[in-house]
Amino acid sequence: MNKYIKTIALSMALLCMGAGAASAAQFSDADSGKELNAAQLAKRLQKYDVVFFGEFHDQGEIHAAEAELLQAMHKLQGDKLALSMEMFEADNQEKLDKFLAGDLSEEDFLATSRPWPRYKIDYAPLVNFAKEQKMPVLAANVPRFLAAHVAKNNGSVAGIEEQYLQFLPKHTYAPEGAYKDKFYAQMTSPEAPMKMPSQRLAAVYAAQCLKDDKMAESIAAFSDAHKEMQVLHINGCFHSDAHLGTTQKLEALRPRLKVAVITPLDRKQKGVKPAGNFVVWFDRK
Repeated sequence: MNKYIKTIALSMALLCMGAGAASAAQFSDADSGKELNAAQLAKRLQKYDVVFFGEFHDQGEIHAAEAELLQAMHKLQGDKLALSMEMFEADNQEKLDKFLAGDLSEEDFLATSRPWPRYKIDYAPLVNFAKEQKMPVLAANVPRFLAAHVAKNNGSVAGIEEQYLQFLPKHTYAPEGAYKDKFYAQMTSPEAPMKMPSQRLAAVYAAQCLKDDKMAESIAAFSDAHKEMQVLHINGCFHSDAHLGTTQKLEALRPRLKVAVITPLDRKQKGVKPAGNFVVWFDRK
């Protein structure tokens, strides 16, 4: 990965970073505030076709809650449940499928599929559970080198090699409104860990939206082919909070789908209006 791709990837990842990990996370209903355990939440989620679980990427407490909820949802849904992940990219779907089927070792899979740095700690529990249960896993995201190309080339996909075009979303757009405002505010905030030059914002926003469009199309295509199945999608909370980002794109693509969002909140944020239908509470250290 070259220096430019690393810079763009880090900029986007910082949208969903917290700091540290602690005890067990707690779920709740966003409207009533009623606390829920994983089994109770899974039951509440049965009426939804797609569930977005928004995370802060560096919060172990949240990752543990994701694994707990996945297991609880599987207990109710059985083979009618699929896992979808921002953390795997569409050009690696075949390798992911081979690993899940036992036709590719974990060592070879990880050596060739560009796993996230903390994969074995944060995401292996999800993928390994899916493997044990023969659960489909979607490599939902656009390849990061394509997003980096868009960010580097002023939001354009021109110049991408033909062999990679199949991994782009069929349609991509960078909408005005709440999502753009939120993105720009985050990237230019005085508290932002990495400052983004103003002249780069539009291109990096286009790359962010490319990811949203690809993940939305991946979920939509799977849902079209498996109408009886529920999808649990794991992504950074910026992609799904307030039903914006990937969630907004999916709901526009498939209005028939019933979509729920789980949003993370620090326990110190009691009283803050949640940006989802359900909350996963955690301790930020």
